[in-house]
Amino acid sequence: MSYTKRNLDFLSFVLTIFVFTIFYLIYFTIFSSNNLNSKVIYSKKIPIENQTQRQIIQANLSNQWRIQIPKLNLDVHIKEGTNPNVLLEAVGHFEESNYWDGNVCLASHNRGYQCNFFQKIKVLKLGDEIIYCTKQGKRIYQVQTNQVILETDWSYIESTKDNRITLITCEENRKEYRRCIQAVQVSETKDIF
Repeated sequence: MSYTKRNLDFLSFVLTIFVFTIFYLIYFTIFSSNNLNSKVIYSKKIPIENQTQRQIIQANLSNQWRIQIPKLNLDVHIKEGTNPNVLLEAVGHFEESNYWDGNVCLASHNRGYQCNFFQKIKVLKLGDEIIYCTKQGKRIYQVQTNQVILETDWSYIESTKDNRITLITCEENRKEYRRCIQAVQVSETKDIF
């Protein structure tokens, strides 16, 4: 069988497209799995020993577990954990922080995803309200701090004696930093559900 220059050029073109497609698919598969792992706001985990306890907590809090920020017209549900899957659909709760008393710590994306719930938190000012709802009741907090911290600064999610809420998100184009909002409790309503 003899090949003409035109046939060889066409065959070369098809093989080139095929090879580029294979390399693209391999690269995309590797990059997207690494990218998901790199988007965890904090990767420090303190496991809950009893898996059943975690499932019960999540089931009880499901739709009643919410954060509301009136200034930002934000009203969104909260889920346990800060892994990429949680942050793609809800505000995430740091597993090592409290649910009700003490320091309740939450995380969310602020850009680049379908769910960027903390997109505008950098505009929060002293005294702005954050409302936290659970099955136990509703607490209203007032912003006390809005600052940029190092991504390695864990001090803001440590336990506290007073009741406060801490919001953490990435800082745009500065991957070694995080935006941190802390608010202290000013009022409470029990058993609202």
